[in-house]
Amino acid sequence: MRVLGIDTSLPTGTVGLIDGVHILYEGRIPIRPGGGERIPALIDKALQVVGWRPEYLDLVAVGRGPGSYTGVRVGLAIGKGIAYSLGIPMVGVNTLLALAANNPGWPGLLCPVLDARRGRVYTGLYLRKEQGNWVELRPPELCLLAELTAELKKEKTPVLFVGQGARLYREEITAALGPAAVFHGKEEGEIDQVSGVTVAFLGLLRWQKKNEDELFTCLPLYLQRTEAEIRWGKGE
Repeated sequence: MRVLGIDTSLPTGTVGLIDGVHILYEGRIPIRPGGGERIPALIDKALQVVGWRPEYLDLVAVGRGPGSYTGVRVGLAIGKGIAYSLGIPMVGVNTLLALAANNPGWPGLLCPVLDARRGRVYTGLYLRKEQGNWVELRPPELCLLAELTAELKKEKTPVLFVGQGARLYREEITAALGPAAVFHGKEEGEIDQVSGVTVAFLGLLRWQKKNEDELFTCLPLYLQRTEAEIRWGKGE
């Protein structure tokens, strides 16, 4: 299948195109602040580079968060619009899983970490299996960093931490877990970003497993209320 992968939930947006197991294109652009409107132009560029017309696509896969509230909504709106206009299915992909799956060479536990402020993080725990399949050991959650490290101490095995939250809280994580906490050598790099190609592959796997079009059912994975919802609850 020819799959378009999109993720705009993090400060860097990404687009990928695959044809079955073949990687055809991947591109990234900064989208924060106010750069989400550039994603359609990047999609157009990807199609031009590969030599596809939009109607060549068979499936759209979109990162559904957690991440930036606006970014997640933008990505889903773009993905759903493309899928609806072309009459093809769309599936949502967990952005944390996409971060983990961007590290196929690591044989053990993977813990993506995104900063949620005030000592809290968005996180999950994953383990890669055969043929690119992944096991979700801890579902996406919002928790205190201290709670996360306390739980991971019980695993008693090395854990690779990825994502901007892992870089931000590297000292705290290392202090809590010692040598069991593993990080990439570089402070920054593509390995800690979501890959549009990875989103496309994960979307293809999801489609092959469930064969379920999520065009009208896929919702953002926020994990916490927006500021507007909090204000509404207070009657402001």
